[in-house]
Amino acid sequence: MIRVICSNCGSKLDAKDEIAGQTRKCPKCRQPVLIPAAEAKAAIPEPSPDASASSTMAPPAEAPVRHFVAPERLIPHDRYLICDRTKVFAVWEGGSEGWLLRTDFGYTSVARNADKLPSQGDFKLVELRMSVEHEKPLLRGLAVYQLARRWALTTLVRGDDAILKTIIGPGSLNREQKSAVRKYLGERMMREVWGDNQAVLEYLANYDFHSPGAGVGP
Repeated sequence: MIRVICSNCGSKLDAKDEIAGQTRKCPKCRQPVLIPAAEAKAAIPEPSPDASASSTMAPPAEAPVRHFVAPERLIPHDRYLICDRTKVFAVWEGGSEGWLLRTDFGYTSVARNADKLPSQGDFKLVELRMSVEHEKPLLRGLAVYQLARRWALTTLVRGDDAILKTIIGPGSLNREQKSAVRKYLGERMMREVWGDNQAVLEYLANYDFHSPGAGVGP
Protein backbone atom coordinates (compact mmCIF):
# COMPACT_ATOMS: atom_id res chain seq x y z
CA MET A 1 0.00 0.00 0.00
CA ILE A 2 1.08 3.58 -0.66
CA ARG A 3 0.47 6.23 2.00
CA VAL A 4 -0.79 9.49 0.46
CA ILE A 5 -1.67 12.82 2.08
CA CYS A 6 -4.42 14.83 0.36
CA SER A 7 -3.03 18.29 -0.43
CA ASN A 8 -6.54 19.78 -0.12
CA CYS A 9 -7.86 18.49 3.21
CA GLY A 10 -4.76 16.86 4.72
CA SER A 11 -6.38 13.42 5.08
CA LYS A 12 -4.03 10.43 5.20
CA LEU A 13 -5.05 7.88 2.60
CA ASP A 14 -3.91 4.39 1.59
CA ALA A 15 -3.71 3.54 -2.13
CA LYS A 16 -3.01 0.24 -3.84
CA ASP A 17 0.38 -0.17 -5.48
CA GLU A 18 -1.14 -0.87 -8.90
CA ILE A 19 -2.62 2.64 -9.24
CA ALA A 20 0.72 4.40 -8.62
CA GLY A 21 1.15 7.37 -10.95
CA GLN A 22 -2.61 7.83 -11.41
CA THR A 23 -4.95 10.51 -10.05
CA ARG A 24 -7.86 9.58 -7.80
CA LYS A 25 -10.44 11.64 -5.91
CA CYS A 26 -10.03 12.00 -2.16
CA PRO A 27 -12.96 10.12 -0.54
CA LYS A 28 -13.37 12.91 2.02
CA CYS A 29 -13.13 16.17 0.07
CA ARG A 30 -13.52 14.77 -3.49
CA GLN A 31 -10.51 16.73 -4.74
CA PRO A 32 -7.94 15.03 -7.04
CA VAL A 33 -4.96 13.34 -5.42
CA LEU A 34 -1.87 12.24 -7.35
CA ILE A 35 -0.77 8.75 -6.26
CA PRO A 36 3.05 8.71 -6.16
CA ALA A 37 5.05 5.70 -7.30
CA ALA A 38 5.70 3.20 -4.55
CA GLU A 39 9.17 3.25 -3.10
CA ALA A 40 11.03 -0.02 -2.73
CA LYS A 41 11.39 -0.86 0.93
CA ALA A 42 14.94 -0.45 2.14
CA ALA A 43 16.48 -3.58 3.55
CA ILE A 44 17.22 -3.31 7.24
CA PRO A 45 20.30 -5.32 8.17
CA GLU A 46 20.03 -7.79 11.00
CA PRO A 47 21.83 -6.46 14.07
CA SER A 48 24.90 -8.29 15.24
CA PRO A 49 24.59 -10.15 18.54
CA ASP A 50 26.41 -7.38 20.39
CA ALA A 51 24.61 -4.49 18.65
CA SER A 52 22.55 -2.22 20.83
CA ALA A 53 19.19 -0.72 19.86
CA SER A 54 20.78 2.72 19.52
CA SER A 55 23.34 1.47 16.97
CA THR A 56 20.77 0.18 14.46
CA MET A 57 19.55 2.52 11.75
CA ALA A 58 15.84 3.34 11.75
CA PRO A 59 13.95 3.65 8.42
CA PRO A 60 12.88 7.15 7.36
CA ALA A 61 9.56 8.34 8.77
CA GLU A 62 8.16 9.21 5.34
CA ALA A 63 9.43 8.13 1.92
CA PRO A 64 9.92 10.88 -0.67
CA VAL A 65 7.94 10.98 -3.90
CA ARG A 66 9.81 8.96 -6.53
CA HIS A 67 11.06 10.72 -9.65
CA PHE A 68 10.13 14.12 -8.23
CA VAL A 69 12.84 16.77 -8.26
CA ALA A 70 12.14 20.15 -6.68
CA PRO A 71 13.94 23.21 -8.09
CA GLU A 72 17.00 24.18 -6.07
CA ARG A 73 17.04 27.87 -6.96
CA LEU A 74 14.92 30.50 -8.66
CA ILE A 75 15.85 31.10 -12.30
CA PRO A 76 16.20 34.84 -13.02
CA HIS A 77 14.31 34.83 -16.34
CA ASP A 78 11.49 32.61 -15.01
CA ARG A 79 8.53 33.82 -12.97
CA TYR A 80 7.14 32.31 -9.77
CA LEU A 81 3.70 32.70 -8.20
CA ILE A 82 2.38 31.55 -4.84
CA CYS A 83 -1.36 30.86 -4.88
CA ASP A 84 -3.67 30.44 -1.94
CA ARG A 85 -6.95 28.65 -2.57
CA THR A 86 -8.48 31.46 -4.66
CA LYS A 87 -5.86 33.95 -5.85
CA VAL A 88 -2.23 34.84 -6.46
CA PHE A 89 -0.77 35.69 -3.05
CA ALA A 90 2.84 36.60 -3.89
CA VAL A 91 5.13 36.74 -6.94
CA TRP A 92 8.82 36.65 -7.78
CA GLU A 93 9.76 38.34 -11.04
CA GLY A 94 13.55 38.39 -10.78
CA GLY A 95 15.59 41.50 -10.24
CA SER A 96 16.45 43.05 -6.91
CA GLU A 97 12.89 43.44 -5.59
CA GLY A 98 12.65 39.86 -4.36
CA TRP A 99 9.29 38.41 -3.43
CA LEU A 100 6.33 40.77 -3.77
CA LEU A 101 3.07 40.54 -1.86
CA ARG A 102 -0.09 41.10 -3.89
CA THR A 103 -2.48 43.68 -2.39
CA ASP A 104 -5.60 45.49 -3.53
CA PHE A 105 -3.34 48.38 -4.54
CA GLY A 106 -0.69 46.42 -6.45
CA TYR A 107 2.47 44.62 -5.40
CA THR A 108 4.65 45.50 -2.43
CA SER A 109 7.77 44.09 -0.82
CA VAL A 110 7.27 40.96 1.27
CA ALA A 111 10.29 41.92 3.40
CA ARG A 112 8.44 45.03 4.59
CA ASN A 113 5.22 43.12 5.25
CA ALA A 114 6.41 40.05 7.15
CA ASP A 115 3.49 40.40 9.57
CA LYS A 116 1.08 39.62 6.73
CA LEU A 117 2.59 36.18 6.00
CA PRO A 118 0.39 33.35 7.34
CA SER A 119 2.05 30.59 9.33
CA GLN A 120 -0.13 27.84 7.88
CA GLY A 121 -2.45 27.09 4.96
CA ASP A 122 -2.72 25.35 1.61
CA PHE A 123 -0.41 27.10 -0.88
CA LYS A 124 0.87 26.16 -4.33
CA LEU A 125 4.05 27.41 -5.99
CA VAL A 126 3.59 27.97 -9.73
CA GLU A 127 6.74 28.10 -11.84
CA LEU A 128 6.32 29.91 -15.17
CA ARG A 129 9.22 28.60 -17.23
CA MET A 130 10.44 31.08 -19.78
CA SER A 131 12.87 30.96 -22.68
CA VAL A 132 14.62 33.91 -24.26
CA GLU A 133 14.82 33.75 -28.05
CA HIS A 134 16.29 36.67 -30.01
CA GLU A 135 16.09 38.74 -26.79
CA LYS A 136 12.35 38.06 -26.64
CA PRO A 137 10.95 36.15 -23.61
CA LEU A 138 8.47 33.37 -24.33
CA LEU A 139 6.44 31.21 -21.97
CA ARG A 140 7.38 27.59 -22.62
CA GLY A 141 5.75 25.78 -19.70
CA LEU A 142 4.15 25.80 -16.28
CA ALA A 143 4.89 23.58 -13.27
CA VAL A 144 2.99 23.39 -9.96
CA TYR A 145 4.43 22.40 -6.57
CA GLN A 146 2.73 21.74 -3.25
CA LEU A 147 4.15 23.69 -0.31
CA ALA A 148 4.22 22.50 3.28
CA ARG A 149 1.10 23.45 5.23
CA ARG A 150 2.99 25.03 8.13
CA TRP A 151 5.60 27.81 8.13
CA ALA A 152 6.17 27.73 4.36
CA LEU A 153 5.36 31.37 3.60
CA THR A 154 7.27 32.70 6.58
CA THR A 155 10.48 31.64 4.78
CA LEU A 156 9.93 34.33 2.14
CA VAL A 157 11.76 36.85 4.33
CA ARG A 158 14.81 34.59 4.65
CA GLY A 159 15.90 34.88 1.04
CA ASP A 160 14.49 34.43 -2.44
CA ASP A 161 15.26 30.70 -2.70
CA ALA A 162 14.22 29.70 0.84
CA ILE A 163 10.64 28.86 -0.19
CA LEU A 164 11.94 26.03 -2.41
CA LYS A 165 13.00 24.10 0.69
CA THR A 166 9.33 23.86 1.75
CA ILE A 167 8.18 22.02 -1.39
CA ILE A 168 6.81 18.59 -0.42
CA GLY A 169 5.75 17.28 -3.83
CA PRO A 170 3.98 18.04 -7.11
CA GLY A 171 0.76 20.03 -6.90
CA SER A 172 -2.31 20.89 -8.96
CA LEU A 173 -4.46 23.99 -9.37
CA ASN A 174 -8.17 24.34 -8.76
CA ARG A 175 -10.57 26.42 -10.88
CA GLU A 176 -10.00 29.69 -9.00
CA GLN A 177 -6.23 29.29 -9.00
CA LYS A 178 -6.12 28.66 -12.75
CA SER A 179 -8.22 31.76 -13.36
CA ALA A 180 -5.88 33.76 -11.11
CA VAL A 181 -2.78 32.59 -13.02
CA ARG A 182 -4.44 33.44 -16.34
CA LYS A 183 -5.29 36.90 -14.98
CA TYR A 184 -1.68 37.39 -13.87
CA LEU A 185 -0.43 36.57 -17.36
CA GLY A 186 -2.80 39.12 -18.87
CA GLU A 187 -1.88 41.84 -16.39
CA ARG A 188 1.88 41.38 -16.05
CA MET A 189 3.02 40.05 -19.43
CA MET A 190 2.42 41.04 -23.02
CA ARG A 191 0.26 38.58 -24.92
CA GLU A 192 3.13 37.93 -27.34
CA VAL A 193 4.98 36.28 -24.45
CA TRP A 194 2.35 33.68 -23.56
CA GLY A 195 -0.45 33.80 -26.14
CA ASP A 196 1.02 31.12 -28.46
CA ASN A 197 1.54 28.44 -25.82
CA GLN A 198 -1.55 26.32 -26.41
CA ALA A 199 -0.57 23.66 -23.87
CA VAL A 200 -0.52 26.16 -21.01
CA LEU A 201 -3.66 27.96 -22.20
CA GLU A 202 -5.59 24.69 -22.47
CA TYR A 203 -4.38 23.68 -19.02
CA LEU A 204 -5.58 26.96 -17.49
CA ALA A 205 -8.91 26.82 -19.33
CA ASN A 206 -9.69 23.19 -18.48
CA TYR A 207 -10.97 23.16 -14.92
CA ASP A 208 -11.27 19.36 -14.89
CA PHE A 209 -7.65 18.84 -15.92
CA HIS A 210 -5.68 18.07 -12.76
CA SER A 211 -1.97 17.86 -13.47
CA PRO A 212 1.25 19.22 -11.95
CA GLY A 213 1.90 21.30 -15.05
CA ALA A 214 1.74 21.78 -18.81
CA GLY A 215 4.19 22.28 -21.62
CA VAL A 216 7.15 20.91 -19.65
CA GLY A 217 8.93 17.59 -19.53
CA PRO A 218 8.99 15.19 -16.57
